Amino acid sequence: MSKDLQESISALRKSKWVNLSALVDFATTRLSKPACQSIELLGYGTYNNVYKLVFADGSEIAASLARHDEEDFNPQAKLSEIATMQFVRTSGLYPDIVIPQLHAWDVTFTNPVGAPYVLMDVICGRNLNRLNNAAKLWGLDAMSEVQQLAVTKTLAKLQSALSAPVPFDKIGSITLDDEGKFVVGPLLTISQDNLGGPYQSIADLWKARLEHEILHALKEWCRLESDQLSRSLEEPKCTPQKFSELFQLLSSLIPHFVPSSSYLPLTLHHPDLALRNVIFHPTDDTKIVGLLDWGGAQILPLMFTAQFPADYISTADDPCEREGIPDEDWRTIPHDWTSFYDSSKWIECQGANNETVDQTIRGSAMIKQYYLRQHFGVCYAQENHDRYGDYNLGRAMLFAHALYYLKFHEIMKSGWAGWVNHAKWIRETYWRINAGKQDLRGPALIVGPNVYRSSMETLICDLGIFEQQSSENDQDVEE
Repeated sequence: MSKDLQESISALRKSKWVNLSALVDFATTRLSKPACQSIELLGYGTYNNVYKLVFADGSEIAASLARHDEEDFNPQAKLSEIATMQFVRTSGLYPDIVIPQLHAWDVTFTNPVGAPYVLMDVICGRNLNRLNNAAKLWGLDAMSEVQQLAVTKTLAKLQSALSAPVPFDKIGSITLDDEGKFVVGPLLTISQDNLGGPYQSIADLWKARLEHEILHALKEWCRLESDQLSRSLEEPKCTPQKFSELFQLLSSLIPHFVPSSSYLPLTLHHPDLALRNVIFHPTDDTKIVGLLDWGGAQILPLMFTAQFPADYISTADDPCEREGIPDEDWRTIPHDWTSFYDSSKWIECQGANNETVDQTIRGSAMIKQYYLRQHFGVCYAQENHDRYGDYNLGRAMLFAHALYYLKFHEIMKSGWAGWVNHAKWIRETYWRINAGKQDLRGPALIVGPNVYRSSMETLICDLGIFEQQSSENDQDVEE
């Protein structure tokens, strides 16, 4: 190994237990390459550092190394990610989706590199996430309106390509069985959590999550000294009574959030579809030459795959909260910015040099995202019609219809702390459905406003409110 290469390795960002010199030696030998000429950090995220190795013959290899230590790393999740990439490449269902060729991998910490790794081809092209402009906007927001429309249409076509029906009959994540066949195993998330399964239906998944939380209560909350369930500042305040109420409400709502059969075909869900993971053609915004980062990919009913790319997920507090517009704080559902609602009332923001920041620039970008989402949904439906001959009117409105189903699914996956954070939404949804569906005999499509601005709870006479206020006062005194 040359002195220059050694110096390059010593300067690179890495986890302290990783041996990059061993990575270079292993990749060179394992792939029968000539000497490695250079190594550089290609990119990094929450879970992986990715390096590019260039060899004497001009060939390049990308090496993805886990950033988490052994305690926080889930080898089952990494093997599922690898199996999913192989499935996409070899199944024949996704001819328009380019996946890098995988050459070698190891999911242990005992290999010479010192961490789990995957060696794969480098995909060359443009990453539009890195675009920026004079207004200090990035990615999608930094593009011209014409480019935004072109990129949105291209991403919608990619989402349509992912919507091909899969040859599986269970909800979960793809893995390989002992015979090397693709099967569906437990449901694994992008954060490498195991949600159990596989499941026969979305209702089975939700019921299992409720049972998981009750089991947690039985194990952890049976010797409490007070009616306060939270054990740390990160957990929201909750009493056993509030937990029980939310548990019952969510259970009662499950039948109402099982979509009709037209929304239930199982498809492959990429949980981190975003410009940072999409490689575009060097000169053509209508062509995608690579889709990366398949960690947490799942087999789900179509309705629950209808998530907009992360670049389109605007939030209520960016650039600032607006008076009278609640922040429901969702992770997978965008907050609709459709107007400023009197920007003169916005809190003033100072920049790095104490200059006043014009937040309407960012606010305008959020409003543009609202209209781009409408374009995305329409382009997705048009592509589904052209690609699959799909004339179903419900699926043509998939991204408009999925909002409340995605909210419910997010809550059901989040555990009791997520229930508490969305307690107002759970209660309000229960009472609105209760009022609007009393005479209905079967499931109906559930749609509603982007956020609730009023409450039906004012019509409910809860005689326990006085005990609740007294309990909260007692807790404040103790603290």
